[in-house]
Amino acid sequence: MMSMPAYVHCRPGETISRPRPGDIILVRHKHWLGWLIRCFVRIRHRAPEDRPYTYWSHVALVVSHTGKMVEVNARGVVINHIRQYRECDYHYVWLDLPDAGRKAAVQFARSCLKQKYSLRNFLLLAATIVLGDRVRMPDSGHGCVSLVARALQEAGIRFDRKPTDMTPADLAKRFGVTP
Repeated sequence: MMSMPAYVHCRPGETISRPRPGDIILVRHKHWLGWLIRCFVRIRHRAPEDRPYTYWSHVALVVSHTGKMVEVNARGVVINHIRQYRECDYHYVWLDLPDAGRKAAVQFARSCLKQKYSLRNFLLLAATIVLGDRVRMPDSGHGCVSLVARALQEAGIRFDRKPTDMTPADLAKRFGVTP
């Protein structure tokens, strides 16, 4: 039996054929906010060996076999479909999770639907990064990474940082995803 790669790079116009609940996507947005996010992430991840992980600006959790995802955007925690990223550059990450872990991650993410996006936490995270991580982030509200990291914690995955302190680069590094 052929082993599945840990991730696949989907370039604009490409998509994943068999999404699985509990997997994630790392997205590179080209608009000004995506560029700004990558700039802040590069401040934290300065080491040459960490630079490849600063490629992404967004993350979402797949919650169905049909490609539905839970993600955080300006409207808050919402359900969207992976096809909305068809014209974007993204990496689909297959996670090695047991069925119970996948179910727990999806259940947590769905329980957060309709919660508000925390612009305050986004700005605090940017300030924290600029100040060299000397400021403690409050554990409230959701950004895209904190939602996905919390969901994956429900699945049994552990991280070196608190979900509110994480960036897309932290997830990419944790799962060994490079552009």
